[in-house]
Amino acid sequence: MTTFAHNLVGGLAGSTAAAVVEQGVVTTHAQLLSQAREVAIHLRRRGAEPGAVVPIQAAPSTTALVQVVAILMTGAAFAPIDLRMPPRTAARIARLCGADFILGAAGGTTDGVVRLSPRDLAGDPGPHRLIPTVPRDTSYMIFTSGTSGEPKGVVVPESAVTAYLGWSMREYDCTRGWGAPLFTSLGFDLTITSLLGPLLNGRRVEVLDPLRWPLHVANDPGILQGASFVKMTPSQVTVLCELLEARGARCSIPVLVVGGEALYGPGVARWRESLPDTLVVNEYGPSEATVGCCRYTVPADCTSHEIPIGTAPPGVELSIEGPPSPTGDGFEEGELVITGVQVATGYLTASEAEAGDVTARGRLRPFPGPPGKRSYRSGDRVRRDHDGTYTYLGRLGREAKVAGFRINLAALESRLNAFPGVVSAAVQADEVHGLRSAVVTRDGGTTQEDLLAHLRETFPSYALPSSIRISTQVSTTERGKSSVSWE
Repeated sequence: MTTFAHNLVGGLAGSTAAAVVEQGVVTTHAQLLSQAREVAIHLRRRGAEPGAVVPIQAAPSTTALVQVVAILMTGAAFAPIDLRMPPRTAARIARLCGADFILGAAGGTTDGVVRLSPRDLAGDPGPHRLIPTVPRDTSYMIFTSGTSGEPKGVVVPESAVTAYLGWSMREYDCTRGWGAPLFTSLGFDLTITSLLGPLLNGRRVEVLDPLRWPLHVANDPGILQGASFVKMTPSQVTVLCELLEARGARCSIPVLVVGGEALYGPGVARWRESLPDTLVVNEYGPSEATVGCCRYTVPADCTSHEIPIGTAPPGVELSIEGPPSPTGDGFEEGELVITGVQVATGYLTASEAEAGDVTARGRLRPFPGPPGKRSYRSGDRVRRDHDGTYTYLGRLGREAKVAGFRINLAALESRLNAFPGVVSAAVQADEVHGLRSAVVTRDGGTTQEDLLAHLRETFPSYALPSSIRISTQVSTTERGKSSVSWE
C-alpha cells in the first residue's frame, strides 16, 4: 500500500533541485532525504513506529523540516507544539502523546519530559521512549490550544492529509513556481500547506524569519517573486501591506491563500494596491477538518463586506445542522457540519478522572457521526445561499480566533477567577480591540502584570489579553449576576 510517507519520500528521492533554502543555505531534495533517514534511524530506536506520536517544538527551519520528514518515514505521527506554549503545557502535551521527550532545542526537563536537541539524536538513544497512543494511519496531531483547560490533540489520518494536499496543490498550481515561503508556527495547522505541499510536488520551501519576515519582504519584495503560492492569515497580509505602502513598494504573488481568521472585503480591497494581479483564495477549515475544507476565489471586483468561504472540495460534504433557520431571502443559517475524507479521527485527550495527572497518556475519543463516515460539528454559524456557497458568520460558543489561533474565552475567565482577590472576570474578543479582559477585585492591590503572570503559567502568549481593566466596583445585571464594565 502506498502511504503519504511513501509519496513524500518519492518526491524527494533522486532530485538535485533545492528542497529548502534558509539564509542562503540550500538543501537539495536528495540531501534532505539523506539527513531525514539518519534521524529516522535514531527515532526508531526510541520507539517511533505506526501508532506512536513524536512531539516537536521548533521554529520553522531546515532542521525542523528534516525532523518532520524523518518522523513520517518511521510511520509515526508528528505533533508540532507552538514555541509560545509554556513548558508545563508542552510537557503535558508530550505525555498525552505517549512521549517523555520533545524534539527541539535542548532545554532541560519539565515534569519528567526532556527536550532533545538534534545533537542528542546522534548518539545512544538512552531511556527515552515512545508509547503508541493513536491509530496506525495517523500522520500528524495538532493540539487545538492549551487554552481550553485540558489540551486535546486533533488526530489527523494520512488519508485526510493526502486528500487536502491533493486538491489544494492542484488548485493553487504548486508546480507553476518554485514553491512556498515558510514562516508561520509549526503548531498552527495552516502551516501544513507550505510545509509539505511544495516537497510533495518537487518544489522548495523558502524559510523566512518568523518574526522579521514582513520587514524582509517589504524591503525586498523580490523574495516572493516566482513563488507558487503564499499562505498566511488576513492579519499577516494587512501587516505586510502596511509596510509595503510605507515604502511605496509592490509585491508580486500569483496566488495568496488566506486562512485562520474571518476575511472581509475592505481588507482585500486594500491589499489589491500592494499586491496587484494576485489571486486571493479564502480557505476555511477547523483543525478537525484538516487545514481547509472549503475555499472561495475572491473576484477582482469584489466590494462586499462579507467574503464567502465558498464550497467544499472533492471528498468533503458540508451541511447545516440546526435545524437551519431561513433568513427571509431564501438563504439558510445554522451550524456547519463537515463530513468526509478530510475529517479527523477524533481527539486525543485525558479522561476526566486523569485531567490533573501530568503523567497520564491520552486516549482517543472519536467524533460522533453516521456509521462508516467521519463527521464533525464545527461550532461555526454559517449561511448557505442559493448556489450552495457558504459564508462564515462567527462562532456559536465561547471561542474566538486571535491571530489565527483558537482561544477559549471561558477557560481564560476561569483562570482569572482563580486569582486571589478576584471577584469576577470577563474576556471578550472583537475586531477593534482584539482580546481584552475586565476584572473586579476586592481591593486595589492587584495589578495587570500580576494577572498576566498568573495567566502565563497556563496559557501561551498569543492567548493573553492585550489589556486588563481592573475595578473594585461590583455591578450586576438585571438578573442579579455579576457584571464587569469595559469602559
